[in-house]
Amino acid sequence: MAQSRSAELTEKLTAVHGRIDRAVAAAGRKDRPELIVITKYFPAADVEHLHGLGLRDVGENKDQEAAAKAAETAHLQDLKWHFVGQLQSNKAKSVARYAHAVHSVDRLKVANALAKAAAAALERGDRTRPLQCLIQVDLRDPAAEDGRGGAAPADVDALAEAIADADALHLAGLMAVAPLDQPARPAFERLQRLSRRLRSIHPQATAVSAGMSQDLEDAIACGATHLRIGRDVLGERPAHR
Repeated sequence: MAQSRSAELTEKLTAVHGRIDRAVAAAGRKDRPELIVITKYFPAADVEHLHGLGLRDVGENKDQEAAAKAAETAHLQDLKWHFVGQLQSNKAKSVARYAHAVHSVDRLKVANALAKAAAAALERGDRTRPLQCLIQVDLRDPAAEDGRGGAAPADVDALAEAIADADALHLAGLMAVAPLDQPARPAFERLQRLSRRLRSIHPQATAVSAGMSQDLEDAIACGATHLRIGRDVLGERPAHR
């Protein structure tokens, strides 16, 4: 069973890398975005398989599941956990123990909680480097009712200042999810403009986390530096237990 799952993951991961390579070439880019595989509802054994295939970045959107898997896979060298879900400030202490990066900072309360938690984690020795933080931006059309969370573009500057001023945090860049029932390309073009503006103020904030299984080509065309892929690598998610 383990051997067949490993073969399945090898095939799917190879196919996704092929899509990425073709999209990079079509966009005329020389740099290649980092692939983060979102392992929601999949077992830690899949993380081990992926690590064996050379993958080093995995993500989760629930702290309880992420913390458990991070503990189970702590022996895997150079594995980095990315927290990509909406974060409640009372979970900041837990997330700061294991996360390499949080992609979903969307309000000052969360930024301040992460700053405090990351500082404590550094002091305890739970982490050795500042916590990478990306600001999640809401890209929906103001007239639309369906959004996927995130800060309003007008709030990005204040959030960026709060993160940049915290010694235990590193302002890495921006993250967004394409709005539901709207074309992804215009949304990602807007994200690209917001990123350009942010970098003019905070040159270190170069990360653009955008693109999932259904829209990675559009994200790459618009300068994404990190892709968050789940289904196309791991298959359909199992029923939530």
